Amino acid sequence: MTELAIIAITRTGVELARRLARAMPATVWVPARFATDWPTARTYTTVAEAVQTAWSAARAIVFIGAAGIIVRLIAPMLSHKTDDPAVVCLDEDGRFAVPLVGGHRAGANQLARQIAAITGGRAAITTASDTQGLPALDLIGREAGWRIAPDSAVTHVMACLVNGEPIGVWVDPALSTARDVLAAELAAVPVVEWVSEPSTLANDYFAAAIVVSHRRLADLWETLRPKALRYLPPVLAVGIGCRRETPAGELAEALATTLAEADLLPECVATIATAELKATEPGIIALAAQLGVPLTIISTEQLRALDPESFSPSAAGRFELPGVAEPCAVVAAHGPLLAPKRSFARCTVAVALRAPVANPCDAAPAAGQLALVSIGPGDLSQLTVAARQALANADVVTGYGRYIDLIRPLLRANQEVIATPAMGDEMGRARAAIELARAGRRVALVSSGDIGIYAMAAPVFETLHAEGWTGRDPVVEVIPGVSAFQALAARLGAPVNHDLCLISLSDLLTPWPLIERRLRAAAQADFVIALYNPRSQGRNWQLAAAIAIVRDHRPPHTPVAFGRQVTRADEQIMLTTLAEVDPEQADMLTVVLIGNSQSFALAGHVVTPRGYTNRTAAPTPTTAASPVPDYPIVLTKSSHMPAVVIGGGAVGERKVRSLLAAGFPVRLISPTVTPQLAEWASAGKLIWEKRSYQAGDLTGARLVFAATDDRTVNARIAAAASAAGALCNVADDPSAGDFHVPAIHRSGGITIAVSSNGAAPARAAAIRDAIAEWLAEA
Repeated sequence: MTELAIIAITRTGVELARRLARAMPATVWVPARFATDWPTARTYTTVAEAVQTAWSAARAIVFIGAAGIIVRLIAPMLSHKTDDPAVVCLDEDGRFAVPLVGGHRAGANQLARQIAAITGGRAAITTASDTQGLPALDLIGREAGWRIAPDSAVTHVMACLVNGEPIGVWVDPALSTARDVLAAELAAVPVVEWVSEPSTLANDYFAAAIVVSHRRLADLWETLRPKALRYLPPVLAVGIGCRRETPAGELAEALATTLAEADLLPECVATIATAELKATEPGIIALAAQLGVPLTIISTEQLRALDPESFSPSAAGRFELPGVAEPCAVVAAHGPLLAPKRSFARCTVAVALRAPVANPCDAAPAAGQLALVSIGPGDLSQLTVAARQALANADVVTGYGRYIDLIRPLLRANQEVIATPAMGDEMGRARAAIELARAGRRVALVSSGDIGIYAMAAPVFETLHAEGWTGRDPVVEVIPGVSAFQALAARLGAPVNHDLCLISLSDLLTPWPLIERRLRAAAQADFVIALYNPRSQGRNWQLAAAIAIVRDHRPPHTPVAFGRQVTRADEQIMLTTLAEVDPEQADMLTVVLIGNSQSFALAGHVVTPRGYTNRTAAPTPTTAASPVPDYPIVLTKSSHMPAVVIGGGAVGERKVRSLLAAGFPVRLISPTVTPQLAEWASAGKLIWEKRSYQAGDLTGARLVFAATDDRTVNARIAAAASAAGALCNVADDPSAGDFHVPAIHRSGGITIAVSSNGAAPARAAAIRDAIAEWLAEA
């Protein structure tokens, strides 16, 4: 069967098909009138003829033309998503690749991304999980041979994932590799909660459940089945010995009995194994074929090398072997026995648990490649086409864990991912990546921004230089990217439209006197200056010193911009002046951009003219005094202030935890709650009313916390609290409430409270922790 068919209907489409075919092997179909333009392409007289032939002959079809045409042509041939080929529709300019059929199962979404990477266009993915950056549940484990139990509630679980409802996950403790696979796929999903006991999944708190196990779990599965997805990994190796001419039906019955008695699933059988002397036994061959699994033949030498004391002695006398069923199962599995030998009238059966399969990338060709990949400032839309292609081609993707998390939606399940938890040891990361490439792997080493600017390119080439690298072994390619200062400059307008320099304020590798000289030279030369690594907990004075140096050479109204996490979800940009800048507003995730003497602010933007002119200097901006819209207080007599929390999820649990710690009487209203909230209610620490919110629930309350997962309900609660004269905190819209809950630390009679007005709670928590650490050391 052909892997890919490309069908073009116009001359422009034919040229685009030619571009695609150069990058991805395919059978190309063109109209007969264009045969002379492409003699090796297949020709057709009607489009329907080409589509019908490709439908039965290819695993994927790319149609270059109008979506309506291909939709009408394939409609009569659609059968089931497990059987239909992938279909992607592409416009003649290659701007949009639209998966029409087989988005996940047939790989149309991935094919569309590959096409977009080639054409520089966009993959117009409509699958809900893909558009939200969520994993495709029906593809998890596919590379490892996982199947989904046919009675699973796949659609329900996927809907819960998309809607952000709590999903419980349990993986059989014996399947450590399966847990790693699932954990990697679900790492970026906030609604997933792992449980240690499968029975916990039956709790009403979990809207859905995911189970990975090779065991039947019969009674529990019947309970979970309406809301659960069950993965069936091929982890069982079955050893079989039999008398001559034992029919396959008898062997299948014996296998079914053995699996049932051991509480194991037949769908998880990975292989049938038998001894070399039984290799031609028709019944065993037929059984493997019926199950759709390979037949593993264990050689006589392998069996004789085993310790006979570990197995049944019955075969030793007849074949001079330590056994057949048990040792064949163990050798095939490279793992422990789960079901010891079970003897039947004419056969024996044993089952072992398969050890983790070796990484298929270990068999990569000897000529390794190392791609140094720039992933840009964080938003995947800023990733270059070349960077996407380098990631797609890699066997191994390695880098700092935070950077890996940013690109995780682009990684495949069968790629090895090596994420280092700490920022340091760049030289160690470089050496590890080089060693992997020299072992024949295709390695992508990633860094945020541009990998050649204060990133991993230098450590790699320094290491190669020390080792006498000659330009080969491995082959190294550097993929450029959008740096943090470029992303901030784009947000600001045109701040770097003249000469620019970048300076890192980190003195971990460069002595401060040298940094200071460079700062002074840049300030004197009137460069626009971008400052990296401006301030950290251990280096909190360098930015102030740098600002002081620049102030000696620039007017007070010179624009200064702080850009933190630019293009990411928690982006923060602050525009000020050299006279008013506050260095304490920066951290290690901030880039500071200082204009030159001619730069000026314009409606929230910054402009640095391309050339110097005698224009009138931009007026010095003034800041009108304005009231601060909040007033911090400390509540006392908490035991006399009834608090009502509506919402029993993770957010509600956090609110209740802090209220109980402060001695507030708490009333909780929610139809379902977390296990911890249920435990507190059972212990009498709070009053739980097991129902949804209704009018009148806030009577007598002094503090109200709206923490449901429904914004409309939260808004109703806030309005009712205002009418009742109660203060309200709204979890999903802090501005709609009356107060925020700060990040709190108590120690030695001192209470620290840090608030971001609900805008950046993680930042507030980090500041609180830094202050607490300082107090502990003081």
